[in-house]
Amino acid sequence: MQVIIADRSRYVRLILEDIIGSESDLHVNGLAGTTTELLELVLVSKPNLLVLDYDLPGNNCSQALKRIAAEMPIPVLLLVQPEQLNLDFVREVVALGVYSILCKPGQGPYANYRSIASGILGKVRGMQAAAQHTTQHRLQLLQHEFVFRLEAACPLKPKTVIVIGGSTGGTQAVEGILQKLSPDLQAVILVALHLPQSFTKAFVKRLQQLTLLEVVEGYKGAALKQGTIIVAPGNRNMIVEPVMGNASNLKIGFTEEVTKLYDQPSIDLLMHSVANSAVQHIIGVILTGLGEDGTLGALSIKNRGGFMIAQDKETSSVFGMARSAIQRGYINKVLPLQQIPLFLNKLVSEQQVSATGEDYEIERTGV
Repeated sequence: MQVIIADRSRYVRLILEDIIGSESDLHVNGLAGTTTELLELVLVSKPNLLVLDYDLPGNNCSQALKRIAAEMPIPVLLLVQPEQLNLDFVREVVALGVYSILCKPGQGPYANYRSIASGILGKVRGMQAAAQHTTQHRLQLLQHEFVFRLEAACPLKPKTVIVIGGSTGGTQAVEGILQKLSPDLQAVILVALHLPQSFTKAFVKRLQQLTLLEVVEGYKGAALKQGTIIVAPGNRNMIVEPVMGNASNLKIGFTEEVTKLYDQPSIDLLMHSVANSAVQHIIGVILTGLGEDGTLGALSIKNRGGFMIAQDKETSSVFGMARSAIQRGYINKVLPLQQIPLFLNKLVSEQQVSATGEDYEIERTGV
């Protein structure tokens, strides 16, 4: 299959060429940095498909697509920013030969396309089947996919971020919670447990066997997307950071801020970073564990208007971290472990249609 790649960034063009060209059944026979270069390449080399950056400089990209569709219709994989997507946009580009849409993995000229290499190759190969269809049939398939399944085109920004922290006994507690979480949970979950670096990869694999939600180990630049559980790597202080200054669009980062060695990953720092973001709803959960990590983080979330949950004494292996936050008055709800996931399911569901989470009963028990 002959492929043309058109992107405004030379770096991205070369990365995409390496990803696609490394496959034996795919061949990159042209790179373009402007719409003018693109049109020349398409008309001369007659590719089987086009990978196109919608922000390609030069003449309007829609005009370039119209000309390609009129003179030589070929399937197009369109690279877009998530905020560009809406139903009118999808209808327009689908009518111009776009077969599939892929969200860029970040902004700027050095976005990490290797992180979505498998997705790129999957979409590129999917065009082989579409190439056998008539143009009209292909458009009908595209319209059905992107008009009625627009949300699947890009990861959804979460309205709710849940931060779960724990220490001694925390791994078993997190496993118990994940098994009962709704597979349709409309939130992203960040987990910080005091674990050694060598343990978290195996822990993530075990968690993935317990839930239909996606479970990953946190890495720098990872996007916070709805339905994902991100576990902080052992001995590293994971935080969230704004993407290009947009505090409502978050990614994973790490800080070298000094904390007690046995309090890493730091629950306080993770909760504090989420509280300082512009995410709409925040829920904090402090589980079993020794010490006071999470207490200051709970205060940050409480001051931000978030909702704090603590595991009760009876189901905790060590009732230290939760007790500390409860005694200071930073906890909205104290629950036995088995009730925490059920309460989270209910709270997140109600937050999707409620402006705040302030109407929930404050209950302090088990101190």
